[in-house]
Amino acid sequence: MAGVHRGFAPTLAAAAVCAAALLAACASPKPDEKIPARGASAAAAPTDDWHALMIVPFGTLLRDVPYRLDEVVVFHDSAGAAAGREDHECYTLRGATPRRLFGQPVEQYSLCFSADRLNRIEASVSLPAESAPAQFAAVCAKWQRTGTPGTSSSDRCQNRDGATELDARLTVSAASTQPAVSITLIDQAPVSDGDRE
Repeated sequence: MAGVHRGFAPTLAAAAVCAAALLAACASPKPDEKIPARGASAAAAPTDDWHALMIVPFGTLLRDVPYRLDEVVVFHDSAGAAAGREDHECYTLRGATPRRLFGQPVEQYSLCFSADRLNRIEASVSLPAESAPAQFAAVCAKWQRTGTPGTSSSDRCQNRDGATELDARLTVSAASTQPAVSITLIDQAPVSDGDRE
């Protein structure tokens, strides 16, 4: 009986080595397959969907926003007077993780309220100078294929999805030579008398 066990030992060891080799071969990337960088994840992938900026729906009451806010400015919008939305109070998010757009972190982000209801979102993203015009044109073309297209030029892109109007502009500030995209989302839904109270 002892001789039988000795014969099985090398066979079992050989089988274990073969199984490990097969598993390693299955897990190895193909020769032309790129291995993702360490720590990379799908969540970190760049996005160009402007809907990601809408972290709360338009019409949300200021007191119902589930984020801590810091007030930044109050301004008068004469263009919005006809729609019953003249004064806006804008707030930044305190301690919130900035969203990404154009593959870059959103640097400035604010929620603006009229009559204590969210009706405007503003954001700004800096782009590399060498690729900004091409990036802006490509993303604008993509936006124009969805919703209702509006103005499309080398430095401006407008679109509408339902009652939400998008206005994006590619600019270079006087203080910096780095181009930036300024994005404004505006709620164009009619204001009811109950909303004004």
